[in-house]
Amino acid sequence: MVRIGVISNAHSKRNKMSMREIHTLLAEHPQILHCSFHHIEELRSCLLQMAAAEVTHLVVSGGDGTVLAVVSALLNNSPFKVQPCLSLLSAGMTNVIAHEVGQPGLPATGLKRLVQSVEAGETGEILERPVLSVDFGDGRVIERGFLIGGIGFYQGTQLVRRDIHTLGAKQTFAAKLGIAWSIVKILAFGPGPRSGFRGENIGLTIDGRGERRDCLMFLGSTLNSVLPGVAPFWGVGPGRLQLTTIDTPPRRFASAAFAVLRGKPKPWMADAGYLSRRMEKLELDIHSPVMIDGEKFDAPANGRIVVTAGPVMQFHKF
Repeated sequence: MVRIGVISNAHSKRNKMSMREIHTLLAEHPQILHCSFHHIEELRSCLLQMAAAEVTHLVVSGGDGTVLAVVSALLNNSPFKVQPCLSLLSAGMTNVIAHEVGQPGLPATGLKRLVQSVEAGETGEILERPVLSVDFGDGRVIERGFLIGGIGFYQGTQLVRRDIHTLGAKQTFAAKLGIAWSIVKILAFGPGPRSGFRGENIGLTIDGRGERRDCLMFLGSTLNSVLPGVAPFWGVGPGRLQLTTIDTPPRRFASAAFAVLRGKPKPWMADAGYLSRRMEKLELDIHSPVMIDGEKFDAPANGRIVVTAGPVMQFHKF
């Protein structure tokens, strides 16, 4: 027996915009269980309600932070006897995960299509993606996610929130505008206080092979893209975790920037410090914060963070 449950983040702007349509849809389908939370601490209670009601298809309406919290809960301490099918609605400030494996369009539109399909017995397109498991080694729980970045990636995120979101730009447009603004600042001022981008000497151990790099930014993911049209990975090999790094100071940055974003490197770029590789395990020696699916995490005191690819999550896209 199919039972659909919807967990929504009440603070999501897209959820607020679509709430009237969502409530109308839910009123037409009283068999759907809906749980809305205002604080992330309430998520556990929502999941317990879903498990008690024997939900078979769980829908998450929120941004990357909400998805990260749900995935972590399902993997670390799931209340479900049988893991439910999982679908995502793009309802947050950033929706990197949902753009690749979730429902397209506004939350109400995506939910309506999903309900019609699931109740008609369809399973949709099943997409599998390995989850990143991030171990800070200092007693924190294993964090789960699909994208980890640091140094310039973290600094660029702060720049977007300060300079772009305050202008009212949101969603994919804000992210792409932030990337363009970051590139302009680095081209105009280079690394340093005027641009706000500062490199860091970090250690990278890639499947057991260690190196140190003066790094402007790094970005790792098990997803193929981070935004529509932005896929900054081009490494080859069997590894499920993709990692792209840019050395500092960046050489020939004007020529390299858009090639990096498209994942289509030019022949000279590797020698200039633009690298993309695949692996199963990455060990970082870093002292600045990292971002995991849009959430900031401070590095441990010893700087050592271990990132592995797996386990695999299934998403149902309609």
